[in-house]
Amino acid sequence: MGRPSRYGEAEILDGAKQVSAEIGPQKLTIAKVAARAGVPVGSIYHRYASRDEILAAVWLDFVEDFQRQFLAELEGREVLKAGLAAVRFACGWVRGHPREARLLLLHRREDFASERWPASDRRRAEKLAADAGDCLGAYARRLAGRTGVVERNAVRLALVDLPMAGLRRDVEGGQRPSPDMQRLLLKTCAYVLRQAARSRNQRRKGRSGNGS
Repeated sequence: MGRPSRYGEAEILDGAKQVSAEIGPQKLTIAKVAARAGVPVGSIYHRYASRDEILAAVWLDFVEDFQRQFLAELEGREVLKAGLAAVRFACGWVRGHPREARLLLLHRREDFASERWPASDRRRAEKLAADAGDCLGAYARRLAGRTGVVERNAVRLALVDLPMAGLRRDVEGGQRPSPDMQRLLLKTCAYVLRQAARSRNQRRKGRSGNGS
């Protein structure tokens, strides 16, 4: 039986995140991770079979961390407040996790060599995507009364596209999002969500008018 590694997975993963955030996941190498984490190359191979497995671990770790709480916020009792709580959480997470925020906002999953990931990691990524889609669909139904293309697009715009675009600008500039950016995002996203909710009320009025 081989001797167990003295170096933990957490410190190796932390080193891989630092390297990925600084030079991009495409340029990550085992040697660079080892140098940044202060561990022997052999200790990394004791934990990960390949560079692709490290990239998968980096991506899955920060996406799971972010998505878990983001989706939990959407389940709040008051639907509009829940959506804005999710946006507020995203702003706070980016401020509190500048390194992971660079990876989330400036790179795609494909940048982490996802086409070469082990099958188990691909299944985890697919589940993350499915969970996010299901939760956004359920939120659209709560907000607008149905989950058609228009409703889903409105929810995605308010909860994903607008926050990511607004936050990305600061992250690209090496800055943490300002309170002003958060206020602007909350105001804009609230408008989009209210418009989506208003369409539900308009449909109800239409049905009521037709029945009178």
